[in-house]
Amino acid sequence: MKLKLIDLFSGCGGFSTGFDLTGLYSVVAGNDIDEDCMAAFKLNHPKAKCWPGSITDLDAKMLMRDVGLMRGELDVLIGGPPCQGFSRNRANRHKHGRFVDDPRNYLFREFLRFVEAFLPRAILIENVADMISKEQGRFLSDIAVSLNDLGYTYIQSALMNAADYGVPQRRRRAIVLASRETSLSIPLPTYSNLDNQEMLIPLDPWRTIEDAIADLPSLREGAGESPCKYATEPLNSYQKFLRNGATTVRDHVAWKLSKVQSDRLKMLKPGEGVESLSPDLTPKSTYGSAYRRMSWDIPALTITTWMYHPGSGMFFHPSDHRTITLREGARLQSFPDDTQFVGGKISRCRQVGNAVPPLLGSALAHQLYASLG
Repeated sequence: MKLKLIDLFSGCGGFSTGFDLTGLYSVVAGNDIDEDCMAAFKLNHPKAKCWPGSITDLDAKMLMRDVGLMRGELDVLIGGPPCQGFSRNRANRHKHGRFVDDPRNYLFREFLRFVEAFLPRAILIENVADMISKEQGRFLSDIAVSLNDLGYTYIQSALMNAADYGVPQRRRRAIVLASRETSLSIPLPTYSNLDNQEMLIPLDPWRTIEDAIADLPSLREGAGESPCKYATEPLNSYQKFLRNGATTVRDHVAWKLSKVQSDRLKMLKPGEGVESLSPDLTPKSTYGSAYRRMSWDIPALTITTWMYHPGSGMFFHPSDHRTITLREGARLQSFPDDTQFVGGKISRCRQVGNAVPPLLGSALAHQLYASLG
């Protein structure tokens, strides 16, 4: 029997997709304030109810009736409250070495309001890694105290690296699991860095950028059609899994580069970044992963909402003269190829970059089902 799932702060539905891929859950509803995200969520989860708008404006008890549930009947409530206030990339959130509060940091209280109303059997909260470490862990402590007051006495938290669960991307996320009826555990990694294989039964090595995107057509900047045919047959099980029998793929179109971006790219070999640029092409303000060209044989660094801008991270393609396409970003996030994104370039990149990698969600979904099912 499938467990019932509701996804708050759902974005386009990456977390829900991960749970859905297991075949063990029924996604009954999702909420997000972003209209394009909700439109994409509806396309990707057509049987689920959509609750658009700010969570602060939603009546939890009314929505419980909307999905035909009584208090205590929901199996799992998942959510990733906006993380921008926790992110170490938000330099203006730190003054004199101290973390400065951001109102978005407290949207987890709205999540807890839904926990109190629905009283699900288990909950799962996801956020950036700094949610656990900032301010000596006081946000995590606040969450744990609030959950305990609601009867959730079984609580686990951890930092998880998506690469350890089959995602071809090094992405660290804070995870909080809680149940009011049974003990829970964080899933064990199924993949490992090649430098960390000194174990009795070695795990499969981390999936690489080549594993993720090598079957997609080579492109130059500004080129490509959507949909398009694949360049080859699936080259590995990961590509076969993401295709799921499809013969064409959407969103594999390369964005144009500015002249200075193009000139910078011409100087870079795989793995090289801003430190390899000539003085006349070096930006005045930069950081370590800026303008970095990918390498085929490693996982990607974190795919962000700025994947179209090479100055914002390791987003130059390993060999083509361009940045990665939206579909390549989605592949590196572990989205199946039939996942749809809605809106303009910035909106669609935000949907991909802000999402929980589906395969990370699947690992958590299996672990929860083992305890609840």
